Amino acid sequence: MEKRLFKIICVAIFLSSSVTYAEYELGCNDPDYHQYVVNQSAFYDENNRRLFSRSQREYQTSLEFSSNPYRAISDLSRHLRYSAQYDPINTVKFKIDTLLDLAENLRTDQKLAASVFDNFSSENHSVAIARAWVAYRQGNNEIAFDELIASTELGDSVLMSSFGPDFMFARQIYADGHVQPVVNYLKASESFWNGEKADELRDAWRTMIKAECKILFQTFDNIKVIELGLKQVDLSQKYGID
Repeated sequence: MEKRLFKIICVAIFLSSSVTYAEYELGCNDPDYHQYVVNQSAFYDENNRRLFSRSQREYQTSLEFSSNPYRAISDLSRHLRYSAQYDPINTVKFKIDTLLDLAENLRTDQKLAASVFDNFSSENHSVAIARAWVAYRQGNNEIAFDELIASTELGDSVLMSSFGPDFMFARQIYADGHVQPVVNYLKASESFWNGEKADELRDAWRTMIKAECKILFQTFDNIKVIELGLKQVDLSQKYGID
């Protein structure tokens, strides 16, 4: 009994010390949380611009010097995530076409090898997300949201099932007030992104969406949803306490 009581007290102290310092008394309407979102969004933008420049150098180097076609495809696919946001639209379209041409020009045996590994799932996802960005930037929202869902039609994907889909575009459209496409995207991600962590994040985001809360769609949101007072910690699951 004493051991059990001690364990409960320790958990209470842990929760108090880890949550109280960042607890938002007004929940999703708390100005401190809104400022946190503004600051984090600015940080993400700055970091993405750095990654845009770095990934561009990497894919150009791969195209020019690497004899491995997979390297160029992988590097350009990674770069598209940032190019779609910051490059002129015609440049983004050119890079999409370049990636597709690289994949098409692989020899048959190379295509088979790629298919055995992951069927270009990550690359296909990147292309669809890039097309979604292009359509959205041009004001073609219906096409953009269709491309967002198309980006999840992957089949079996080792990488995507482990690391999940790209949420940068979802973050942008949600901030702009387009909620339903994000809800649909979360639902579609269930077809390939599985496991406790994925389910926990989707649950946190759905809870925040229901509360009409600002969301960054980052891995820390499963903590933020508790700090915002939207979700209680399940002690029996997390800490083995009934």
